[in-house]
Amino acid sequence: MESIVFFGKGGIGKSTIAANVSVLLAAAGRKVLHIGCDPKRDSTLALTGRRIKPFSDGGFAGAAALDGAVHKGAKGIDCIEAGGPQAGVGCAGAGIGAMLDAVRDSGLMERNAYDTVIFDVLGDVVCGGFAAPLRRGFTSKAVIVVSEEILSLYAANNLVAMINNYARNGVYLAGLAVNAKDVSAVRQAGEFARAVNTRVLGVIPRDPAVGRAEKVRKPLVLLDPRSPAAGALAGLTREILSSKKPSSPPRMMGEREFESFLGGAGAPSAPAAAGRPAPVSPGALLEGAGFSVTGLLGGQVVCGWKKGGDACKIFVAPSTEVRPGMTAVSDWAFCFAPGEEPRGDRAAFEAAVRGISALRFEDFVAAFSGGPDFYGDADSFGRTGYHPRLPEGDRPIDQHTGFGQWHRFVFSDNSGVCVPPGTVIVEHGDIECRFSSCSSTLLNTFQKMGGLSNDQAPSMAPFLPKEGSTVMNTDFGYGDAIRGDERKMAERLSAVSARGSAGGLLEFYNGCTPLLLSSDVNNFLEKASRDLKMEVLRDNFNNFEDATPGKVRARAALVVRRLAARRRTKPSCDLNLVNFASSKALPLAELLAGRGLSAAPPERDFYGDIAASRLQVLAYPDPVLTTAFDELGIKWAAPPAPYGFAATEAWLRELFAGLGRKPPRGGPGPSPSESARHAALSKRLSRFAAGFIASPDEIPTLEGTWAVSGVPMFSLLREAGMPVRLFAYARDKAARDLAVKEAGLLGKRTGVKPRLSFFDSPAGLRRALSADRVMRIVYSDIPGDARLAEAGKNDFSAAMCEPGYEGTIETMRRLANLCEWEFNERYGRR
Repeated sequence: MESIVFFGKGGIGKSTIAANVSVLLAAAGRKVLHIGCDPKRDSTLALTGRRIKPFSDGGFAGAAALDGAVHKGAKGIDCIEAGGPQAGVGCAGAGIGAMLDAVRDSGLMERNAYDTVIFDVLGDVVCGGFAAPLRRGFTSKAVIVVSEEILSLYAANNLVAMINNYARNGVYLAGLAVNAKDVSAVRQAGEFARAVNTRVLGVIPRDPAVGRAEKVRKPLVLLDPRSPAAGALAGLTREILSSKKPSSPPRMMGEREFESFLGGAGAPSAPAAAGRPAPVSPGALLEGAGFSVTGLLGGQVVCGWKKGGDACKIFVAPSTEVRPGMTAVSDWAFCFAPGEEPRGDRAAFEAAVRGISALRFEDFVAAFSGGPDFYGDADSFGRTGYHPRLPEGDRPIDQHTGFGQWHRFVFSDNSGVCVPPGTVIVEHGDIECRFSSCSSTLLNTFQKMGGLSNDQAPSMAPFLPKEGSTVMNTDFGYGDAIRGDERKMAERLSAVSARGSAGGLLEFYNGCTPLLLSSDVNNFLEKASRDLKMEVLRDNFNNFEDATPGKVRARAALVVRRLAARRRTKPSCDLNLVNFASSKALPLAELLAGRGLSAAPPERDFYGDIAASRLQVLAYPDPVLTTAFDELGIKWAAPPAPYGFAATEAWLRELFAGLGRKPPRGGPGPSPSESARHAALSKRLSRFAAGFIASPDEIPTLEGTWAVSGVPMFSLLREAGMPVRLFAYARDKAARDLAVKEAGLLGKRTGVKPRLSFFDSPAGLRRALSADRVMRIVYSDIPGDARLAEAGKNDFSAAMCEPGYEGTIETMRRLANLCEWEFNERYGRR
């Protein structure tokens, strides 16, 4: 089966040419399927004599919608129009993709045994949606329709790049079809073809017969087969059928080159004569200057530089994204990573920058991905990770450790900020996006466990996305992208009235896909604010956990309003465990009661418990609550988390001090029974060691930070009597030196001196882990981590840790059982 796609600027004559080519092929005995990929639905007018019902009228119901979308046209041609949304609403490109999915899933082309499929695509819009026939491998030959007009050639130049982006799917540019308005078109098109390394397939002359055929909605080759244009169309069809994949691909002209071409310079000059030095590639130029491109971060390229004993790390941004403090060079600028400036004389670094000043930003991207188009070459990342090649030929092991993060085992958890009662969160986006989230929210799936504020139990599998009483999702889907999302937003905002209350706060988060549609979100939110009498906070992306200044102010203001409206009462409790999970608050309340302190029952009345307690105890210094409490003069404390006996006693002492009381006689320490059980478990655990795997910059986060859910892991293991091993990911001496420094600082803080070793590849890490038979457990936030099982180790994480004296004993019991479990040691080792 042969498939041909026609592209070109709007109004250039694509549909006329594509329809006539279909008729000529059908007249020659071929079975033809003609697919119009333009929401105007005009591709098949000449073939059927009418506007046919498009695929989009079937509600984008997949293969079922095709039943009413295939229509017979001239010479028995089967015709489909993709259709699309109403003008100005939704995304027609997404509709084309939905239609092609239905064609593939139904097996329409195979079932009907078509000889040729013709695609007529709106071609001056080179977004991914209109490139769907190329992206999804439906077509092999591409024809660009041009004239002598500047905008026609400009569109064609962009289309060359689009076709090259999908050459990996088997498509190639067969050549140009010139729809000539005058004789100059032929010369101009020929020069353009030579400039982009393609050829002219045929020239369609200006012919009044074309207009007559369009008026009566007939194919020209049937209405007036002897006309000059009809003859030219027949010749064009023969050239398309006989075209073969060229030996060298076409090339898009750069902006300056294209402007020079239009100015009369014609085709580019011939290549340099033999013997002249070949140009140096961007990667080689960077390497020669001492630079190595190591990653992408927030639209910036991360580069390392090294010369002799000096080294640094820089962020390179395009000129459109330059921020204060960056040094402009070409169409890019750079700044040093925090703490990563050159340690010696900067003259060598500045000379190196001058040596690469001729590079453009796209050259940095090309050096990173192997091509100038990051998205076009993104498939290479699944094979290579951040670095062009992994040592020893290894590959990233699992999906969640792809994109060069195969060495990551600790996934930092942003605990987020308090969502006070009276807040309703609406997330406008695809609920399935939550499957890729590593955070603890109602809508997420890959939930990180552990910490005082997390109430979930560890799980071997992600949780399903779900809504809460005050968190809802519009579940933006494929159909909404095509038809528009106004109805979904209106439905969800009307539901807010049932969950919110006057004077509350509505937070609306516009997700990634809806952002592309540029929906009029503000109009809906202004109306919601008036109708619901709620303050509205709008933000882009799914960042309701982030403590942005505006969000902190809005939520703190809500807390202040609700507390100020309450009548002051005499405190009835000593303490209120404000943002603690109930599974942590209940045992801690028992611990406090055993020391003579009363705590408000968890999850009773958020604002009432605050008003009725003398001291607010925070699991962490939440900026929303601390801002509101400071404004109202409410006393609060956020001591370090009580994990381990020493930390628990320190926690209790700080609470007594906050209340202005003395601890009970004998102090707030553990009971004799608790101390005895602790000692017995320490004896069991002292036979084993625990391991951590981290890059040098992650090492400081392994003790008491949100990377480990606020748990002081090193101090807890020291108290349990377990030696600690630390495996640092380091590819050079600078990284190893930094790891030694950070490990020493961590040891001084915790009293634990870990045994430090290094690795730079998956195989090297596996060997290092396997060689240590005393170390049975290694920290990983991925339950059942296969990388550790293959090394014969068991994974543990902050999710296993419980607070308080009894919680510490339970934590040690879990660790001891895990150390004594030999399944992976016996059967998992690779």
